[in-house]
Amino acid sequence: MIGREKEIKELEKIYSSNKAEMVAVYGRRRVGKTYLVDEVFQGSGIFVKTITFDDLFR
Repeated sequence: MIGREKEIKELEKIYSSNKAEMVAVYGRRRVGKTYLVDEVFQGSGIFVKTITFDDLFR
């Protein structure tokens, strides 16, 4: 992924820690947040939940 080295490194650092972690990835729409998470954690068996801002208030 072009231009996402910093984000990939941070997600991998969190994943490799020996603690339970929760990460919120947020930002403008249509910039590849879900794609980034899917690609970094592909095949790792982690749980990913995707919601929209509006989902928070339903």
